[in-house]
Amino acid sequence: MRSVIDYLDEKIIELLKKDSRRPFVDIANQLKVSEGTVRSRVRKLVEEDVIQTFTIKTSSKNVKAVIEVKINVNINTSDVAAQIARFEGVSEVFEVTGEEDVVAIIDVTSSPQLNEIIERIRRFDNVQSTRTRLILKEHFGGT
Repeated sequence: MRSVIDYLDEKIIELLKKDSRRPFVDIANQLKVSEGTVRSRVRKLVEEDVIQTFTIKTSSKNVKAVIEVKINVNINTSDVAAQIARFEGVSEVFEVTGEEDVVAIIDVTSSPQLNEIIERIRRFDNVQSTRTRLILKEHFGGT
């Protein structure tokens, strides 16, 4: 059973989102708690699956895009999202509200690779349409 996340947990998560490699002692100093408190809180958040992964963001010369996918009615969106998430070059997939049902963030080394992912998604029987937006410039929160 997942426990309640308090203000301290929220602040720890916020700092780790900005830099997942930030030393616990630095986080502790900023939040005015002990390093042991931060360490135990992070361990508990990981065990309870609140924190699922620690990731990095790289500056790259890759082709990055957002693919919005509209799915037929009465189709399990989670199944389609899970299939897309397994494609090489797909960094994140979200189920969303609005005109489209799924949004995928793509990070590949070439336009042909991006096109291949788009074509694979379009071949799904239950996909009505896709809309692709190239990412021109990235801005990272808190940096």
